[in-house]
Amino acid sequence: MDILVLGATGNTGSEVVRQLKEANASFGIMARNASAAEKLDLEANQVRVSNYDNVETMTEALTGIKKIYVAMPVHPSNKQWIENIVEASKAAGVELIVKLSGMGAKADAGSEIIRTHVITDDMVKASGIAYTIVQPNSFYQNLYGSLPTINAIGQFFLPLAQAKQSVIDIRDVAAVIVTALTQSGHENQTYLISGPEALTFAEQAAILSETSGKKIEYVAVSQEAAESGMKEAGLDDWSAEKLAEIMAWFGEGHYTDVTDTVEKVTGKKPRTFRAFAEEFAAVVEK
Repeated sequence: MDILVLGATGNTGSEVVRQLKEANASFGIMARNASAAEKLDLEANQVRVSNYDNVETMTEALTGIKKIYVAMPVHPSNKQWIENIVEASKAAGVELIVKLSGMGAKADAGSEIIRTHVITDDMVKASGIAYTIVQPNSFYQNLYGSLPTINAIGQFFLPLAQAKQSVIDIRDVAAVIVTALTQSGHENQTYLISGPEALTFAEQAAILSETSGKKIEYVAVSQEAAESGMKEAGLDDWSAEKLAEIMAWFGEGHYTDVTDTVEKVTGKKPRTFRAFAEEFAAVVEK
């Protein structure tokens, strides 16, 4: 196989796997154990077992692989994990690293997650291996996390104030990634990608109301309230703090830029929020 997907069971990784299947690409995945990959419905020889902490077994997993896609959960060890991936990639002779980053990544961002993206992007760029850095805005599909309250009381709660944000469909993000993995000409590029328009979350709620036939309201909450709510829902303290922090950073209005990168890279226009909302309506309880 030519391609290995790291982080294949995550949000983008699973969609990348689906699209690689559609493209009949020669690919496999790296997973913590064989059972972790069962839901992806792959052949046994497509699964290589390792984790981000183990350079030795990662090197074995990457042996013979030309291109890798790297996505990882938000975690205090992100910088060490990228360092390990770069070390293993060099040892195994990987030729291209396609890395998921974040839109607006800059060293002075008011979010540790975003600042870490800058550091880890630079590690990959400095590795001597060809790279493609994919920097998307937030995903439409994040709204599935608010589905319980949408169904229960017709409201969703986020610390995003009234800021506009050019959010994007995760399928369009994956399409850019798959193009970089399967076609030439994307080496040493950084792709800033967004949806086709910037909307406030109140505007999103209005569209969701229209498409679902149910009155849905966006309720802006404080960063502290969001962090507390995530902890109550079972998220660990560090993750709740950093996720509330990044959403509050989005809420300051830094993520309104609309790019044409999806169409330039894939030849297709990105999905609109309304198109997503029409699909989302199927899971909204009236």
